[in-house]
Amino acid sequence: MQLIFSLHGYLRQSYRLPILGILILFWLVATAVAASSKPVKEQTIPLASSGEEISVEVYGNSKQLRILWISSTPGIKPRQRQVARSLAQNNMQVWLVDLAESLFLPHTTQTLRGISPAIVADLINSLSQDNPEQIIIISNSYGAIPALRGIHAWQSQPIRETNLLGAVLFSPNFFTHIPTLGSDPGLIPELAVTNVPVYIYQAAKNGNRWHLPAVLAELQQHASVYTEILPGVTSLFYDEDQAEETRAVLQSMPQRINRAVTMLARHDSPQGAIPLTAQVTHTSDSGLDSKLKPYRGNIQPRPFILRDTAGNLFTVKDYRGRVTLVNFWASWCPPCVEEIPSLNRLKQMMQDKAFQLVSINYAESPRHIREFMHKVAVDFPVLVDPDGKLSAQWKVVAFPSTFVVGPDGDIYYGANAAIHWDAPDVVQKLNQLVEHH
Repeated sequence: MQLIFSLHGYLRQSYRLPILGILILFWLVATAVAASSKPVKEQTIPLASSGEEISVEVYGNSKQLRILWISSTPGIKPRQRQVARSLAQNNMQVWLVDLAESLFLPHTTQTLRGISPAIVADLINSLSQDNPEQIIIISNSYGAIPALRGIHAWQSQPIRETNLLGAVLFSPNFFTHIPTLGSDPGLIPELAVTNVPVYIYQAAKNGNRWHLPAVLAELQQHASVYTEILPGVTSLFYDEDQAEETRAVLQSMPQRINRAVTMLARHDSPQGAIPLTAQVTHTSDSGLDSKLKPYRGNIQPRPFILRDTAGNLFTVKDYRGRVTLVNFWASWCPPCVEEIPSLNRLKQMMQDKAFQLVSINYAESPRHIREFMHKVAVDFPVLVDPDGKLSAQWKVVAFPSTFVVGPDGDIYYGANAAIHWDAPDVVQKLNQLVEHH
């Protein structure tokens, strides 16, 4: 680094530095940046259960606390590497693994649901070989599924000594699949038999925030569970989440992990697994809609009082007398953004009819939404669901989710994925609702 600064000073003093010197400077800077982003080493772990090999990025060399970090989709993110380096500087060793990448599988939630638990069990055994003082498993989002399944599989092996304390999970998703619109999601059966201590950091603005109570109801049957809500955070390892609260949590991660370890260490971590009696199924995301479909949930829509991005109060208590399209979305959701132009066109097509479009943003700040609307044309009012509770009341699981309420006040159609709202068949259904009533 002293050489870099010396060259920088030379650049300032010289107006005719040869091009070669400039290229050397850029090469040195690029080399320094690349070196800072690399793990201490990359290691290949042979799997006893299948003969396959898994690649892990290893940060640090401490035997005091060893962490197996299972990444979620779509693979290892820069912020995860940033946190792994920070943990390594605080006397922890991190094994960061992308299971889908190592197994040459697509980066999908369905892949993570289908990962063999024996693979994670093998990784835990490898992690334990030289008897580190303490071991924890970390994961986030859908990576929590192979994490808990792997722990259960490891416990089901012949009893061996280890210092596995439990799991630390960030906004975990345990859905077996995305349900049809208006239905509750199913949860993996391993939740009900997990008996190791678990510490959950739940992002307050994450789309799964209000599904946490159902998760805890299952998990707390046999496990000691600690829960900490992270105010202002949408997705801790998502680069687009630039909230001050998110950056502060990332900076404090070593202290938070140490606190979680202290809490987990208060409990004995059972060596044996509770038998899994429920059948484990790997359901596809068949609940996602590719077109507007008849609605099968509770047909009575909930009233609401929300403010728009300008702070104006917007009240819907009686849906009767016109067709109302209620669209739940977020700017961090690419399909949500992709369908906005077709919603704009639909609003224009239906402007002289008994029709209203109600757009409800999930838990983003009015300022952020306004900044987004300066970049993307949105020709309809956007209301703010500040804590996501209204979305939970409407049983929104996937974004976007849209409900079509008829003039009689009942929900007739819906879609829990992005569709073309100005497509002829969609417009025809809406017009039929308008004309029929």
